[in-house]
Amino acid sequence: MKKDFNNKLKTLDKKIKKIKARDMMTEEVITIGRNEDLYKAADLMIKNRISGIPVVSRGGKIQGIITENDLFMVMDMVKSGDVTFDNNKKGVIPPVNFAMSVEVNTITKDTTLDEIIVLMKYKNQHTIPVLEKGKLVGIIGKQDVFKKFYSAVKSC
Repeated sequence: MKKDFNNKLKTLDKKIKKIKARDMMTEEVITIGRNEDLYKAADLMIKNRISGIPVVSRGGKIQGIITENDLFMVMDMVKSGDVTFDNNKKGVIPPVNFAMSVEVNTITKDTTLDEIIVLMKYKNQHTIPVLEKGKLVGIIGKQDVFKKFYSAVKSC
């Protein structure tokens, strides 16, 4: 029984090292600018059922990422009065760049599922931009990883 389990584990390990980012990434990436209103970021996440959005410059370079966790932090600050509403504008001040994470780990299309799992676990980043020659070509979220991983487990 233990030998059978070890064989299945080896098979799974081989499978997750063969699955690449290109096999699970979303190619149509929703992005946002650093000076956009936090409401816009929240609205995009809600409407598109995503948990993070790359923050990009006008030239398309990644400047950061805004996630649900970042928005929860801001919600708590609004609730406690640390961030206030501007009655003359339909938004919370400050903009996206106040809450975004600037330390963004990126991957390439050839990054394996195994490497992505490690990145998500140890770097606690659950929305990962996929770059090719410095250009944003896709995005991978935790749901993408769950689907591919558990599909691989099921087929063992």
